[in-house]
Amino acid sequence: MDSLGEHFYEAVFRNVGFVLIAADADLTIRGWNEQAARVFGGRPERMLGTPLLEVFPAEYRPTVQELLRAALERGLSNDVEFKHVGEHGQRRTFVAVFSPVLGSEGRPIGVSVAMRDITKRKQLSQQLAASRRMTSLGMMANGVAHHFNNILGGVLTSIDAALSSDNPRVVRRTLERVAESVGRASRITQQLLAFSTSEAREGEWVDLNHAVAEIVRRVQPQMERRGLSLETQIEPVTSQPFEANKIYPILESVAQNSIDAMKPGGRMRLLLTSLGDEALIVIEDTGSGIPATVLEHIFEPFFTTKGSLGGGAADNVGLGLSVVQGLVGELGGRIDVSSQIGVGTRVEIHLPLSGVEEPPRAGDSPLMR
Repeated sequence: MDSLGEHFYEAVFRNVGFVLIAADADLTIRGWNEQAARVFGGRPERMLGTPLLEVFPAEYRPTVQELLRAALERGLSNDVEFKHVGEHGQRRTFVAVFSPVLGSEGRPIGVSVAMRDITKRKQLSQQLAASRRMTSLGMMANGVAHHFNNILGGVLTSIDAALSSDNPRVVRRTLERVAESVGRASRITQQLLAFSTSEAREGEWVDLNHAVAEIVRRVQPQMERRGLSLETQIEPVTSQPFEANKIYPILESVAQNSIDAMKPGGRMRLLLTSLGDEALIVIEDTGSGIPATVLEHIFEPFFTTKGSLGGGAADNVGLGLSVVQGLVGELGGRIDVSSQIGVGTRVEIHLPLSGVEEPPRAGDSPLMR
């Protein structure tokens, strides 16, 4: 390559409109362009020769290290999202793409990291999710009014009956019915609050592998008490952390539905694996199954075939799967349910391995302040 060519490619690297960093096989920074200096505040003379991993928040370094290893050892390209905290405290979302740098023999001799600011795209995505959530809540309004009317009507009728009686047993039965009705109203309110939680809300973040393991720990005692068995097939996945106040309700609700559907001797299977750029969580049971005419309605608010609103005795008000579908959607995933009468039900939850809306604040790299 002549000197003009070298100068041209050096100028392209230095002035390209996104962050571009190059590192050798030891993951030491060898190239740091002007956009990287503007975003991270470190001039090339300061950053050259420093470890590449220090650019990323501490929580993401294990994930980044895996992706860098995949680029160096297997020649694979991957990406990860993270938050950058500016010097004035502003938070922006970046996607970092890791690619192998191939030598003359076609083997990786280093890696390149290209970063793009996707904050506006994320904000638009959040606004769209909020709009969809508000639409869903609007659809719920009539159902909420109807059920609260029924609950309050029953409470008033019971109180009137108690007031006209001096029998302590009648008063006690009335209080029990009132307590049950208030409990139903409280459960509806709590599930609505879960459904309408803002994406911008600060909260705890959790690794997906840990979340699945925690759900297994939580459900095992209940399953043992009911004479049910649990089979797990968990393959650790490399993903960004998820909001605990979303991922736990998703897994708990689906697992609880499976438990409720089974009789003693039943078996629930829980699987975690990765499929391309998605994590796949499967929860399937050997319960009674769901008829096809019912299956098409299971994500509708207040639709239930069990519990006090469905003619049964279980503690259920029919918002569970509606909430689950909303939360999965907010995490950028999807949920699929298949079922066969007398065989059981299979729920598949697909979640992106990257692309959560808000990475954790704790442990940000000093370079990102």
